[in-house]
Amino acid sequence: MAIDICPFPKLDKILLATDGSEAAVFATNVAIEIAKPCKSIVYAISVAEIPGFAEEFEAFDIMFMEKKAKQFLDEVKKMTDKAQIKCETIIHTGPEPHKYIIDEAVKNNVDLIIIGRKGKMLGSVGRKVIDNAPCNVLVTPVGASLNFDKILIATDGSVYSQIAAAEAIGTAKRFNSELLIVSVAKRNENIPYAEESVKMVKEAADREGVKSQTIVAKGEPFEQIVDIANKNNVGLIFMGKYGRKGIEKFFMGSVTEKVIATSARPVLVVRKKVI
Repeated sequence: MAIDICPFPKLDKILLATDGSEAAVFATNVAIEIAKPCKSIVYAISVAEIPGFAEEFEAFDIMFMEKKAKQFLDEVKKMTDKAQIKCETIIHTGPEPHKYIIDEAVKNNVDLIIIGRKGKMLGSVGRKVIDNAPCNVLVTPVGASLNFDKILIATDGSVYSQIAAAEAIGTAKRFNSELLIVSVAKRNENIPYAEESVKMVKEAADREGVKSQTIVAKGEPFEQIVDIANKNNVGLIFMGKYGRKGIEKFFMGSVTEKVIATSARPVLVVRKKVI
């Protein structure tokens, strides 16, 4: 189903990272789907990755890798041109691709980074991009359907999940979506925190006239979040980048990363944009 409303209040610029993989092609389609109603510019970046010991590489090898990166970008440009989306392509050569991606996100003041994921492999580049991004990051698993009929916000009451909740509520209001507000207590003593966390978001949703349902679960947080998303056929999961240590820290390498790695649903990692 085509998206005919811009899901976020400000989405002038999208940065799309591509390596020519199936996951990257899928992410390109998602970027186009979002960019159309938002009238966004897409900045497509590909990095010809050369390890730090590049002196061991022949010039021919470097040229070959740069040629492949250009081909990946040419393919993105064909797709965006066909969809009548403005696209600027960016190519870099060197080690640590995530640094180039982050640098371009900052340089171009982008509002959203989109990366793809195949299977249970986010990859070290994806993890580092999310952990260092100056803006929100949307991770799209291959084959996932991005829709806004039902949105899930995972919360632990921290300031970071409150920022994510505010974005989730705003998106739900635009699409008249049902909002599932989920908090997971790993231990019995954490249940009161979880109950208070969903209550805060519920009150905020009610003030905006957003229909919502609260769910407090007990168990392994990432497993519960993914299971609830699957059972309720959620179209998008919102999560904060960090979270409250008192429940279970939502942090790359912990709950957020595990949700991203195991969810068949797109995940939006929300952080307050760095200006």
